[in-house]
Formats: sequence, C-alpha cells, structure tokens
Amino acid sequence: MTRWTVMLIPHDLGETHTFTMSSWSFWGVVAVLGALTFSTAFFFERHSVVAERAAALHEINRALELENARVPEMPAPSGISEEEVRAIEARLRAQYDANIAAITAKLSELYEIESKARSITGLSSRSDRAAVAPRAQGGGKGGPPGTSVALAYNRLDDTTRPPNIIYGMARPSADLILQEINLRTQSFRELVGEMEAEIDRIERMPSIWPLARRAGRITSTFGYRRDPFNYRVRLHNAVDISAPHGTQVLASAKGVVAEAAYDPYLGYMVRIRHGNGYETLYAHLSKMLVKPGDAVNREDVIGLVGSTGRSTGPHLHYEVHRNGKPVDPEKYMTK
Repeated sequence: MTRWTVMLIPHDLGETHTFTMSSWSFWGVVAVLGALTFSTAFFFERHSVVAERAAALHEINRALELENARVPEMPAPSGISEEEVRAIEARLRAQYDANIAAITAKLSELYEIESKARSITGLSSRSDRAAVAPRAQGGGKGGPPGTSVALAYNRLDDTTRPPNIIYGMARPSADLILQEINLRTQSFRELVGEMEAEIDRIERMPSIWPLARRAGRITSTFGYRRDPFNYRVRLHNAVDISAPHGTQVLASAKGVVAEAAYDPYLGYMVRIRHGNGYETLYAHLSKMLVKPGDAVNREDVIGLVGSTGRSTGPHLHYEVHRNGKPVDPEKYMTK
C-alpha cells in the first residue's frame, strides 16, 4: 500500500514536523478539507445575499418611518356600541330612501311635463282654425283666367311619448335613476330641437289676414266663378279682398321674396317662397316695397293695395300654393 509523508517546515528556525499516513488517510484528509472549503464559500455567499437584503429592508423601513413621521397622528375613534351602529345605519338608510323618493318624484314630474309639452306642440287639423271673414258681393275683382286643380290637406301624427324606465317603481336603484336622468336629458334635448323645428315650420306657414289692421272684406272666393270681364266660368286660384287704395299688404309668413315684378294680368305682384312647400302671391299692388332676395317675416309690409293689371277696382289678389299647387287661401287666414 502506498504511504504519504507530509512535512511541515516553518519559515523561521523552528522545529520541522513530519506526518506519515496511508493513501486512504491522505485522500480522506483532502476530501474533508475540500468539503470545508466549499461549505465556507457557500455560507459566505449566502451571508452576503442575506446581508444585502437586510440592508435594503432596513432602508425601506427607515423611509416608511420618516414618511409616517410627517403624517399627523389621528385620534383613535371612541367606542361605539352595536346598537348605535345599527341606529346610524337606519338613519342613513332612511335619508337615502327619502332622497331617492324625492328624485324619483321629480323625474316623474319632468316626465309628465314633457308629455304635456309634446301634446301641446302636436299639430292640429286645419279645420280647428278660427273662421275667416264673412264674404260680401261687389267691390274689386280681377286676376288671370284660372285652371282646374285638386285640393289636398295633410294631418301630421302626434309626437310619440318617450319611454320611462322607473315610472311606477316603488324603490328604483341608483343605477336605474341615473339611466332615467340620462334618458330624460336626451329626451328633453330632442324635444327642444323638435319644438324649434316646429316653431320655424309654423312661422313659415301662411296663417294671417294679409292686410294691415285687418282691413278689407272678401269679394271673390277660391274656386269656380264667372270672370268679371268676359263672364265665362273659370277657376279662380285666389281670394280677392277689397280694401282702400294704399292699404298696407302684409307677408302672411316668414320667407324670402322670390319675385317682385309687373304682370299684364296681375299688375304689380310679389311672390314669397316660405319653404316646406309653401308660396304666397300678392297682386294688383299700387306699389311694391320689397325686391327679390329680401328676407321677410310674418306681418312685414311688402306693398300697398292698388288696382294695377286686369282689375275692376282696388283690391288684393291673394294666392297660397302648397307643393306647387294652388289651395284655398281662406284655410290659411284668420280675420
């Protein structure tokens, strides 16, 4: 068996030591020394990692302590019994329910107001309008030969009522109330837009007596009549309103002057385009006070009564056209 000799020689003049061991003993000592070396290195590395983490945690803890030092101390709440907590909860619940009930009532009230507003602004039949002036014989008559036409009137449907998602509910949730608020807001915006459009439509619809101070009287109606010049039966596309020479003629609705000119039959005449299919014509004027392109509003003075053109005396020849067809002006007049 191989044997190993280990000599320990000091650097100074000390005594030299000699160890003799077998091969198995030598390699056993080497293995033990290697294991001790590896263990020492491993534990040293782990200690370094733990030390670094401990230092980091210490810094974080120190930062938290400094941050907490800046926050003023809050007084600790005093003790509250379970009965007091239940009483507070009941009171808050009652207040909440009362607020919800009040909001729901207001929303229902707004819904009713909106419904009434939609009902009020609904369009009515032409037959509901006030009666026109009584007819009379004599006075000025005139105008061009007419043609046969068909009359048509339209009735628009009422505005549909909007839905209401909380109507009739005893205790709607907050989410439903928010939905209802959004619904009512949008619905009111739509209603305002509809009312503005309806106001503009009404302003553009012929609807007044076309002479100032409600002067004059109807001397010739819309429909078939005997022509005052050749006595032939023809369709008269207008109404003739006898009035003193120089009486102010009024625009019967908002619009734009499309024509202001002289016509052999109608004399000085003004034609206004109102939109929505409506046009009006005012003829036999002694003087025109507007020109093409002028914007006019209801009751603006556009001319003066006369007897120009094919006429038997001072009067206003007044026509209303709907979608390009002449219609009875008396259905668009109030006296």
